[in-house]
Amino acid sequence: MKLSPLLSLCSAITPVMAAVALAGCASSGGSSSAASPNKFKAGDGRTIDIGKATPSSGGTHYKNPHMEKCWVAEGFTFNGYDTLYILPTLSTAKYQKDEERPHELARENLPKELVSMLTPKGIFPNLVTKEADLKPDARTLKLENTIVEYSKGGGAARFWVGVYGGGQPVLRVQGRMTDGDKAVFTFEARRSGISAGARMGGAYMKDEDIQIEDIRSLVLDLTDFMAAIAGKYAARN
Repeated sequence: MKLSPLLSLCSAITPVMAAVALAGCASSGGSSSAASPNKFKAGDGRTIDIGKATPSSGGTHYKNPHMEKCWVAEGFTFNGYDTLYILPTLSTAKYQKDEERPHELARENLPKELVSMLTPKGIFPNLVTKEADLKPDARTLKLENTIVEYSKGGGAARFWVGVYGGGQPVLRVQGRMTDGDKAVFTFEARRSGISAGARMGGAYMKDEDIQIEDIRSLVLDLTDFMAAIAGKYAARN
C-alpha cells in the first residue's frame, strides 16, 4: 500500500523532530554530562561535595551539604585577585555573661583558622587581617564574617544528652565577600559539637576545645568550596 505524499512527508519529519526535541532536553539540563561537577578531589586525597548548582539571583546557588546557604555571583571564581582581606569578625548573637570570653575567642579564632587553611590552598597570593597591611594598588577582595548565633554549651548537659546534641556549643556564621561594593560570594554555616569526641566524650571536654573543633570544621568546608570553585581541586564527576 502506497502512502500519500502528505503522510510520507510526516513520517520523514517525525524522527527528525524527535531528535531535535531530545537535543533540546539535553541542552536545558537533561544531560548529566552538561551539569556542573559537584564532587572534587582535594590535595590530601579527600573527596569533597560542594552541592548541586542552580541559577539564583544573578549567580549560582549551591546546595552545599555543609552550609545552610552558599551563593556565588555569575562568572566569579575567586581568581584574579592579589589580596583577600579578612575583616575582624562581627557579632549580632545574644549570649550570657559567662559566655563573653569564649564568644570573644570564637571571634578571634575564625580569621586565624581562615588564614591557616587558605594559605596552603594557594587561591590568594596575600591574606591580610589588618586594614593597615593593605596595599593601595592591590586588587582586593574583602570577607566579612558575622556570628549570628552563639552558645558555649555545658558539660553537665553533654554528660546526659551530648550524643544527641544537648549541651554542645553553637556557632552560626554568615559571611559576605565583596569586590568593591559588589557582593560576589555569600554563605551561612552552623556547627554544634559535630566531632565524634564532642558527641561521645563531650562531658569531659572543655567548651572552648569543642568550639575550636567546630570552627575548624566550618572553615575547612568553606575553604574547600573556595578551592573547588577556583580550580584548585580536580573534578571527580
